[in-house]
Amino acid sequence: MANAITILTNGRIYTQAGTIESALAVDRAGRLIAVGSESQVMNLRGPNTRILNANNHIVLPGFYDCHMHILDLGLKLAQADLSYPHVKNIADIRAQLIAHRNEHPRSMALLGARYDQNRLEEKQHPTRFDLDLVAKDIPVRIEHTSGHAAVVNSCALERLGISASSDDPVGGVVQRDAAGEPTGLLLETAAWNNMEAIVPEPSATEVINALEKASNFLISFGITSATDACTSMDELDCYARASWLEKLRLRVNLMIDWAEVMSDAGSQQPPKPEHIQPGRVSGHMLHVGQAKLFSDGAITTRTCWLNKPFADGDAANTGVPIYPEDELRRLIIAAHRRGWQVACHAIGDRAIEAVLDAYAEAQRQQTRPRPGHRIEHCMLLNDQLIQRLRRQNIWCIGQPEFISTLGDAYRTALGDDRASRLSPYNTLEKSGIAQAFSSDCPVVGGNPIDGLVAAVSRRTPGGVILNSDECITMDTAVYNYTAAPAFASRTEQDRGTLEAGKWADFVIINGELFTPLTDWEVLPKVSSVFIAGQCVYGEALI
Repeated sequence: MANAITILTNGRIYTQAGTIESALAVDRAGRLIAVGSESQVMNLRGPNTRILNANNHIVLPGFYDCHMHILDLGLKLAQADLSYPHVKNIADIRAQLIAHRNEHPRSMALLGARYDQNRLEEKQHPTRFDLDLVAKDIPVRIEHTSGHAAVVNSCALERLGISASSDDPVGGVVQRDAAGEPTGLLLETAAWNNMEAIVPEPSATEVINALEKASNFLISFGITSATDACTSMDELDCYARASWLEKLRLRVNLMIDWAEVMSDAGSQQPPKPEHIQPGRVSGHMLHVGQAKLFSDGAITTRTCWLNKPFADGDAANTGVPIYPEDELRRLIIAAHRRGWQVACHAIGDRAIEAVLDAYAEAQRQQTRPRPGHRIEHCMLLNDQLIQRLRRQNIWCIGQPEFISTLGDAYRTALGDDRASRLSPYNTLEKSGIAQAFSSDCPVVGGNPIDGLVAAVSRRTPGGVILNSDECITMDTAVYNYTAAPAFASRTEQDRGTLEAGKWADFVIINGELFTPLTDWEVLPKVSSVFIAGQCVYGEALI
């Protein structure tokens, strides 16, 4: 065996492969060649080996966020931040937007991100008239934190061709007042149709720079692998270029926008996974993994698809299915038959049921051994749905940080009974259902340690414990944020655990993690991040 180029000693290395070790060794290619006791690993020391001391800190595999929006994050980092507590009311939103315009006086459109009407003092969305007070000469568009709604000003509505006489798009809603006039609030597909009319498409250079910003942001949280949960074919090329230019510094898995692929294919056969892989980069840095679809919206915008109406507002509102069921089934079956792992967004119980029905039909038409299909979010569950998840071998991809950030809004939207049934992580674990964690960043902040705390405590922003029976252990939570995402994304052969032969992607944690939260004096944080054995963030250690 070759000598190690780097050896890390004096660590508490939680391999997530079932052991806790004290040392690891890395070869010149950036892969682990040994993980074990110091006496075992030091046998690989050579004359040029660099020795690092972890100082008895916790060492984990790099966090793997298997559902987020990398490019969207990078672009939003350049927009007005309208998240709580930056804004507490609609007047604050206007002030933030005005300040942002003053900083960028030549902008052709004014963009803001991450507002949440549930956390505003008014408890309602802004309107076109609120945004008209900011600017009337250029389009103004602010995006809801969920990514399932937006508010635009009158200038933007005019450019979009939305008026009292226009129709709502399929799978979307244009909110209107009593006279039928648009209020400026656009839900689901209505929030995304014809955006090029008001928001200039970013150039390839701007996209690549946004990916670099997002990459650096994520690495600072200890995220060494991440999945962009909906990528267009044009964006795929930019990802490949960013990776080739080494501006995309973490490992990336991509989900391809399957509705776009099917539309482009027309009457032709849609591509198989191996036909869509980018050829200019190595697979260990950029991987195309899943066909992505949406079946419904979000709880906070009252657009997730439910069996029973929301607890507040319109008594008849059961959400917004993005597609008619037969169309959703057609799209899923086409991806399944072409060999794709399908990842379908479904939050409401009715949406989850529809996706499970489509997955079952796909298997009936063409049986595949454990195709690994996923349900992204998979939040509002009941006993029957949980049984079906297990029977059909479906991955549940959860976002614990939703509870700590949006939990109070869920209680308002669904009522306490249904809210307590959201994201039942402990029940899923005990039922033997495969689950992995992620953040959906920039919907929420995206720090994995915040997600771990949320999974263990299930505490809402208001301090309510959202069903203590569904709290899980820190051991399980860490596994679900490291090893499980690699399996869920089919990249487990080279990441997710710290074992010989895998990439030397690991993080050093400053502080205790595997002790009761009540014993924590301060929140643990990531102090160092290594990818392929190279320190890419924080202290390089000595």
